Amino acid sequence: MSDVQRDGQAGSPAGRRHHARPGRAVNARHAAAIAELLARVQAEVTGAAALVDIAEDEIEQAVACHPQAADDLFHSFRLLLPAFEARAWDTEFVLRAHFRELLERMARGEDTRPGTTVECLLAIAQVAMEVPLNGAAAGLYLRLWSAAFPGHELSDHGKHYEALYKGSIDDIERWTRAKLAIPGRVLRDITCDGLHHGQPAACRYRTEAQS
Repeated sequence: MSDVQRDGQAGSPAGRRHHARPGRAVNARHAAAIAELLARVQAEVTGAAALVDIAEDEIEQAVACHPQAADDLFHSFRLLLPAFEARAWDTEFVLRAHFRELLERMARGEDTRPGTTVECLLAIAQVAMEVPLNGAAAGLYLRLWSAAFPGHELSDHGKHYEALYKGSIDDIERWTRAKLAIPGRVLRDITCDGLHHGQPAACRYRTEAQS
């Protein structure tokens, strides 16, 4: 059982209760929508061996967009591993969204430890298979889906929830990202031989022995 499940109902911040009130649990129509979203993920499965190629491709794209952070981005591969295992990580667009968020954080000097949008999304999906989501948790799920996969979303499903539960959704999102944080997901203990993709590079992590 995941930490999210051990801490109670899906997406409930510590010290706060967002239990579904009568009539506010996710109805059959929205449960079906969530099932459809999960089916879309499973429909685009790619081989696990492609993970390295996908990560390298996203790193190259990030370097092109943020050349000032090229050294950090080049050495960021080990930071990209997800916080937990899930079948959805075998899906290319899921991996790319996760990698892209972490690389963007790194390029901007932001904290890379909190859970990514995709990590939060998949954690909520796992809990939803065990217990019903309340309105705010369902709203967060749909918000995260739209943010992570803008080309794979079901239009307008989240607007109703945002209108009703925006404050609670914000609270649950902050709690979930903190709960899924990886303390060691920071760039550290880097050594570089002065070569990037086999080519000489003036990397700031190049060891003195190679200078």
